[in-house]
Amino acid sequence: MKKVLLVLLSMFLFSQLTKAQAVFSESFDYTATASDSLKAHNWKLSGSNNSNPIMVVSPGLSLSGYTSKGNATQLKESGQDVYQQFTTITSGSVYLSFLINVTSTSSIGDYFITLSPSTSQTNYTLRIHLKTSGNGFVIGLSKSNELSGGYIYGKTVLNYNTTYLVVGKHTLVAGDKNDEEKIFVFSGNIPSSEPANAEIGPYVETTKNDPVDISMVTLRQGGSFSSGVLTNPGPTLFLDEIRVATNWKDLLTPTSVEKNELPTQFELSQNFPNPFNPETKISYTIPKESNVSLKVYDVLGNEVATLVNEVKQAGVYNVTFNAKNLTSGLYIYKLQTENYIQTKKMMLIK
Repeated sequence: MKKVLLVLLSMFLFSQLTKAQAVFSESFDYTATASDSLKAHNWKLSGSNNSNPIMVVSPGLSLSGYTSKGNATQLKESGQDVYQQFTTITSGSVYLSFLINVTSTSSIGDYFITLSPSTSQTNYTLRIHLKTSGNGFVIGLSKSNELSGGYIYGKTVLNYNTTYLVVGKHTLVAGDKNDEEKIFVFSGNIPSSEPANAEIGPYVETTKNDPVDISMVTLRQGGSFSSGVLTNPGPTLFLDEIRVATNWKDLLTPTSVEKNELPTQFELSQNFPNPFNPETKISYTIPKESNVSLKVYDVLGNEVATLVNEVKQAGVYNVTFNAKNLTSGLYIYKLQTENYIQTKKMMLIK
């Protein structure tokens, strides 16, 4: 009887541990003021151009059937680019979604949002483009910086000053030069599962190397210059509810992903990925300077690893746990400070 209970408990814990979670979420839920740029909320500068800083603007975008809150941000014809890093995704599919409302595009087209691997923030992939078409615009993508035969565009002409949900998908495929990308666009009636047909794709560019993983999202105010003159202005648009996930469901219901501001409370997050083999990342937040201990235990209570044991300043921290020398099974990790203790479970599967 006891063995049956243990098996049932393990199955329950495993089902809880395998629940998917959003990797990154940005609702721009900040006060929109003349000085409230994304850099004030820990978005980092890409390159050195600080002109036309990317700001928090009001109001936010909304779309029937899609959860949104807070304000939005605005991208202009050219200027500052910023990026944000999230938990590295090394396999499977990476979904990037956002609400968009476009005010202008050019006939040449340019990309405005993109992903990149942990090895190089400027080694972009899943570049999402906009280009003028008739009285509206079309959306496009390029997997890397391909030119000949690249920059593939969809056939649906979209309307200016109209809010859409855009979902980009990059699938990390074993081997090289064979990753697959797709683009979906919705004006409403958002499906609860991934549609069989996409606006673009499946698109495979076989002349460019694939990223080894996905770890960052960049907002880009593009535009091309000739002798200091802007000859191809980038698109101008409003963006909101940027989300990154490893499954379709998490794009529809955002989870409490860290907002990258100075935290106001202690918190230990669920490790990702989970289950894992052999590495996983654990995030925790510290609202004030504290003596921090983060340790891992087996189910018998034996300590198997000390990940952190030092004084930390207030902030958001990520630590990698490598379990290559441990056996498969359930493990417990514990965050402890002078006034706070929290534990969570994780599953190692080899």
